[in-house]
Amino acid sequence: MSVEVYDKSVEIDGIWIPYREAGAGETIVFLHGAGGAPPVTASFVAMLGERHRVLVPSRPGFDGAAVGDCKTMLDVVAVMAAFIARVGDGKVHLVAQSAGGAIGAWLAILHPELVESLVLSAPAAFAHHRAPPAGVARPSPEEIEKRLYGDHPTWSAPPTEAERKRIAGNAMANMGRFSAPEGNSDLQARLGEITVPVLLIVATEDRMIPEAAMLPYQESIPSLIRIFIHGAAHEMPIAAATPWVKLVAEFVDRGEYFLVNSGT
Repeated sequence: MSVEVYDKSVEIDGIWIPYREAGAGETIVFLHGAGGAPPVTASFVAMLGERHRVLVPSRPGFDGAAVGDCKTMLDVVAVMAAFIARVGDGKVHLVAQSAGGAIGAWLAILHPELVESLVLSAPAAFAHHRAPPAGVARPSPEEIEKRLYGDHPTWSAPPTEAERKRIAGNAMANMGRFSAPEGNSDLQARLGEITVPVLLIVATEDRMIPEAAMLPYQESIPSLIRIFIHGAAHEMPIAAATPWVKLVAEFVDRGEYFLVNSGT
């Protein structure tokens, strides 16, 4: 089945938000990581679109979207909530990758009327990032790409040079732009308020986010289920698209009972 992915945009609180849309059915909103929207050649959006309607919005400050009045992470959450209310057509299933995890968790806490379920895919909110020690070279762009996408990424073609610059520029421009308490302590204190079903997906070969950064979610969210994808790199939607899409689609369709699926 071939699913078309369309580029669209909508004005939210004076900010033009670009987004991609694919498929039909229950709505999944994919919240991107620090690099912004995934490469256009990434296959997972169309793969998810075979069973669901998929929306991939760019957040304020990413992919050409203006920052507007957003100064804090909660300001961004408010814009994303308005996007979902405008475009989502009812409650949606949030799928939050890496740096999108904090946005997804806050949406589930502050706007439960918009959220049916939450998938946290290698969430980054509680990871402590440190600069390399003196004398240790920073990883090359090629090494960073391998850490993100692994050895066998699922896309129709590697990102173009323009795409690589866009992704790197998103990360640099937005690093620390939207203020939040040190260590996202305010979010950690409220994780227990999440009542929707939550799936936490962990990549066993994730060299960007340590497994210890997942503990606050596991310890605080009573409705959480944890699943590992063995051998996967950090950007699992691309690094391990087939098992990742299957997990997400089954969780969206079956909720907490997806684990008993026989595969038929």
